[in-house]
Amino acid sequence: MDSKRPLSNQITARNIHQQFLQMEEEEDLFALQAMDGTYYWDIVRANVFVGLHSMHGGGFSVPSPSSAPSFVSKAKDFVKGVVNGRTRQYLAARAPKYIFITGQRIRRGGDLFDPVTDHLYDLVYEDAIAVELVNRAAISYRAIARGRKTRIPPVAISSGIGSKDLPQMVERVAAAARKYFGVPLDAYGLVRDAMAIFEANRHFYRRLFVKHRPNAVVCIDNGSLKGLFAAAKEANVPTLELQHGEINSRSLRCCYPKSVSSSHVGLALPTAFLTFADYWNHITHFPVRWLCSIGNDYFYQEQVVGNGDGILMISAYPYHESLMGLALELADLVGGRKIYYKLHPHQFDQKAAIAGACGAKRNIVVVSDEMELPELLKRCDYVVGVHSTVTYIALQAGKKVCLYKRSNYFCHEDIFAYVECFDSASELRDILDDPPGKYFDKLHTLPVFFQPFDARRFMQALDRAESAVS
Repeated sequence: MDSKRPLSNQITARNIHQQFLQMEEEEDLFALQAMDGTYYWDIVRANVFVGLHSMHGGGFSVPSPSSAPSFVSKAKDFVKGVVNGRTRQYLAARAPKYIFITGQRIRRGGDLFDPVTDHLYDLVYEDAIAVELVNRAAISYRAIARGRKTRIPPVAISSGIGSKDLPQMVERVAAAARKYFGVPLDAYGLVRDAMAIFEANRHFYRRLFVKHRPNAVVCIDNGSLKGLFAAAKEANVPTLELQHGEINSRSLRCCYPKSVSSSHVGLALPTAFLTFADYWNHITHFPVRWLCSIGNDYFYQEQVVGNGDGILMISAYPYHESLMGLALELADLVGGRKIYYKLHPHQFDQKAAIAGACGAKRNIVVVSDEMELPELLKRCDYVVGVHSTVTYIALQAGKKVCLYKRSNYFCHEDIFAYVECFDSASELRDILDDPPGKYFDKLHTLPVFFQPFDARRFMQALDRAESAVS
């Protein structure tokens, strides 16, 4: 094997992204086409990366492949087709200038909201319709039937196999994996499911854009919108994706080989990417046509002066087991200091079980959404985690951040100069004791990670997108 292509046992979760980008370039994978002419590598690459990542020590599980079609699934597919058709008719009839795609998962008071998209939607509310990815309670099928204003469901994905040449596509992908990673990747489900999602979305939006062509689509992307981007490119509809979390050079959904430009025919990407601050515009190579920062008030933090000696620990499901073990051990080392164990929204329904696992550790407080981040930051001068957007929020708020060297903590390499990394509860305790001059000596040189929301810049971005295709 070529010296530039390390053997499987030389590849780790820490360097796998470099090998993956090299494979994409040297094998010219973005030029791969299905029999119908669809360029498919950009559609399947994220799934393929997760599959390879899980085989080389990665902390994320492979997406569960859908089962083969059955009588029940075919019946469900029929219903999905009816729902998609009615939703498309609703959009065409209301003919909004803008389509938004939102994900309401943060609770404020009694309601869920999307801190990335909802405030933008409100600016053009009368001229827009929102597709809601997460909060099904915001969708009224009765209102859809009556043609009244409501959020609408995302495209329903059928269980059909999809592309006729799927076996050839799978073998091409598996061959590249064998060549560059030395492993027998089972790529069938990864490729099939990615293509099914793509084809369903492309079909939906192709048919919609024939009847109604909006001025622009503004969206967060949960990884399912390649078909939308492809259909929008065909119909000359600008698409503006919103940054909705931290990104880095290992974030494969927005990290591409530097040789791939926005004009590459094999890409299914948005027209533009709107970020939290200028910092993110240069952190990775995301080959959209243009980027600009519009800020975000939810993520933006002024300096927060602490009034307590609490410790904030930021959880997420890939790191929960490691972090909970750390919290239980640390609880005995820090005396009466409170440890606030902040759950990720995906963990909120597990709160009772997680709190129960803390047992007699009375200084561990498990938090879901009953206490907002600014309040937690007031109570804590130290923030502990593995990998999270909250890391950047905490730094900008003036907190001292400690990264547990587990899983993919190294994705935060861009801020290693401003944080302290540790490997054990005792090592963390020493950092928390914070002897003068030993730790956190570069905090005064922090870049700006989040800017306040600038409505004018967002409206200018909309105008720029629309004028480019008018």
